[in-house]
Amino acid sequence: MNERSLSLADNIPALRGLSATERKQVLEIADERSFAPGQKIIEQGQSSQHLWIVLEGKCEVVRDSTNDGPVRLAEMEPHQLFGEVSFFSPAPHSADVVARTPVRLLCIPRARYEALLNQGVGAAYKLAYNVLESASGRLRRMNEWLAELASQHRAEPNGEPVSPEWHEFRKKLFNEWNL
Repeated sequence: MNERSLSLADNIPALRGLSATERKQVLEIADERSFAPGQKIIEQGQSSQHLWIVLEGKCEVVRDSTNDGPVRLAEMEPHQLFGEVSFFSPAPHSADVVARTPVRLLCIPRARYEALLNQGVGAAYKLAYNVLESASGRLRRMNEWLAELASQHRAEPNGEPVSPEWHEFRKKLFNEWNL
């Protein structure tokens, strides 16, 4: 990893709380990759186990909806991460991530991360904690959004939304999806 990436590491929340040595251990297993505007980094439905951290530029997260076509879910800016769900749980990606501008990213392959774990390197555990903290924040924001959305469609006396989609979503969330 080059000196420029090492200096940027100080500002990356996923590397927060890691000592200089631990940051270096994580950066040694990472690759630096660049993508041109419009280039796909992650493809919905494909599987790869990489954790991506934006160093420079912007990416957008887009999910293809069968009803409405592509839906823009988020914009990723420097120091933000993506790919964490498939990184920790081997499953197909739930959305595309596309470079909006020229981007420079850190890519941490799962196999190299597992090597750190198998060696008992503390940096691997701290990285996982920081990624979990980031994912928890996203989940919290999603919960707030869902609660707001559900409250706009209340119609039953008990305060439950009548929307069949809401009932199906709740059923999957709490009974079917392996959280």
